[in-house]
Amino acid sequence: MRLSILALCGVVLLQAKQAPTPTFKSNTELVEVDAVVLDKSGNFVPGLKPENITLYENGKPQQIQQFFMVTHDLGAEDGAIRSQYADQADAGAHRLFVLMFDEPHLANDSLMRVKEGAAGFVREMFTAGDAGGVFLNGGMYKGRLTIDKAELLSGIRAVQPAFENRQALLAPFRQWPRIDDEVQAAKVADGALEVTARLGQRACQEDPSSCQGEGGLGAIENMIQQKARLYVRSARIMADQTLQSLERVANGLARIPGRKTVVLMTEGFFVEDSRTQLEMLAARAARSGITIYSIDGRGLINGMSVNPDVTVMDRARVTTFDTGDDGPTILTEGTGGFMVRNIDDAKRAFGLIVRDTSTYYIIGYQPDNATMDGKVRKIELKTNVPGARVRARKSYAATKLPPQEAIWGFSK
Repeated sequence: MRLSILALCGVVLLQAKQAPTPTFKSNTELVEVDAVVLDKSGNFVPGLKPENITLYENGKPQQIQQFFMVTHDLGAEDGAIRSQYADQADAGAHRLFVLMFDEPHLANDSLMRVKEGAAGFVREMFTAGDAGGVFLNGGMYKGRLTIDKAELLSGIRAVQPAFENRQALLAPFRQWPRIDDEVQAAKVADGALEVTARLGQRACQEDPSSCQGEGGLGAIENMIQQKARLYVRSARIMADQTLQSLERVANGLARIPGRKTVVLMTEGFFVEDSRTQLEMLAARAARSGITIYSIDGRGLINGMSVNPDVTVMDRARVTTFDTGDDGPTILTEGTGGFMVRNIDDAKRAFGLIVRDTSTYYIIGYQPDNATMDGKVRKIELKTNVPGARVRARKSYAATKLPPQEAIWGFSK
């Protein structure tokens, strides 16, 4: 089904009458960077001032023109972060979450795991003033964002497994004649005869009788080529669907001011020929104030896991051959988020993300190079606070923002 780019609409304004009025501090002339500053113990460092941060664009220091802290810790007692630093904190500003289910890259058990976690997030962590949406099957559920928990839960329940998923495509890699990983498969599919020959020779050395029975080395090389081409062809289609979905979400959220959180639930995807596209997507999302987090739907992927999918051989996951983490890594690191791996309890994974997105600094600056030329520019933040570290987006696309509207809705 072909969908148009997501556009904003005013549907949710009708629902927002009972919610606190969102607070926005946005200037389209500035480049804004959301920064999380943590101490050695991983705790947020409050009370910083502009002189505590140095911001570099393409290696050159920039003058900070906007600096304030945002906190959503509405339950904090007097003396805690939001009251102690109220002079610089935008306390209680809205939060916006898009829960993005990457169905083609989630096996059935993974999908059930993240659906349960997402439902727990909505029930227990989604609070008054928050807005959210569920992205599934190529579009936003009901075409909009909402503050209604019941609608979000209904959207989560509506998510269904894809007909074909990534793990099913990867499973033949471990079957004789083996292919070691996606990189090898891509090389074979692109005609790297030396890689094909090496894999064929190894297969015949490992199982001479099967090699002879299949017709010898030449026949085995043909089998390897067919396996690689089938995988790469299908993986490219699935990865393209995921990238198109990410583009739709990013384009739709670009008009909404403030920080937007996208939680991508996936097992990773094929990126061998789309790295540049992913990097540009992350840079454009960063420019629009979108932070992407990723939850690995596989949960705890080692031999000690209680999950049957990793202890029963005929359902065992292909992880040795899987390089799909590269895609989520590019997106999360590029936008200032992070990946959550090896956690069976997906609700706990959501909790880590909610904590991270609830208190942060917004740093705005006018670049020395004021020309919005569309190119990707590198960003680096450093702090002079001993032992502290800064996590923020690593780049942005030098593009003008669309008109900013405090409207939380999408339409197809």
